[in-house]
Amino acid sequence: MTRNKSLLFRSLLFFAGVGIIILAFFLTKGDRELTGVDAFIWTSIGVMYLVLALPFFFSAISVGNFSEKIPSLVIIWWRSIPLYIVASIIIIILLSWNPPVIIINTAIIIQSILLFLFALSIYLSFFASSHVRRVATEEAGKQQYISQLKPKAQSLLLSVNKLPAEYEKTQQILKQAIEEIRYIYPVDGGAGNDLELKIIKSLNILSEYCGGIQGGAHTSALENEADNLRMLVKERKLLRN
Repeated sequence: MTRNKSLLFRSLLFFAGVGIIILAFFLTKGDRELTGVDAFIWTSIGVMYLVLALPFFFSAISVGNFSEKIPSLVIIWWRSIPLYIVASIIIIILLSWNPPVIIINTAIIIQSILLFLFALSIYLSFFASSHVRRVATEEAGKQQYISQLKPKAQSLLLSVNKLPAEYEKTQQILKQAIEEIRYIYPVDGGAGNDLELKIIKSLNILSEYCGGIQGGAHTSALENEADNLRMLVKERKLLRN
């Protein structure tokens, strides 16, 4: 079902429910005069219906990003709405009791407070959802290059271990740098992104050099690039939260 068809279907269901409530109102009212208690009860029923229908039009569920909005779904659908409905029904029963347990002014005050608390819970739940998305975005930004950096370093280590004995000094430099890469952690605000990108580029260059040497080539640039990697890694390790 497309988004437009889904909205149309939900709208039809909503107005069908409104029609049923209006029909019930006129059938139960009949020819008698509408009292203040009657007006309060039917107004409460109308508000309860709007509250119950709210998630169908402002749903906390997003198919494309389901997990991030679970807190909002739980707060609104499984807590706030049932509590509001139950509390409203209890108020109606207390007001309709013969004799009434509470007066209509008290019922209006309690109902207003309930409606305010319900609106507050909606605000807080969507605020929590927004916060979750913001934190997830920040964490993804922190991990942008680190998630690539460590696997590349381990891949390079395999090539470094196969270098001829004449590159023993360079091997030690690279092994030390690769070991230190294991202890690089994300920092706030993407402060390490530039250095992490430079380290990735250096790892790629070193992988090419090592592959060439294993193929019989000889390059004097390997040691210089190894020193460059070591300096980049040390500089990146200085960045901490």
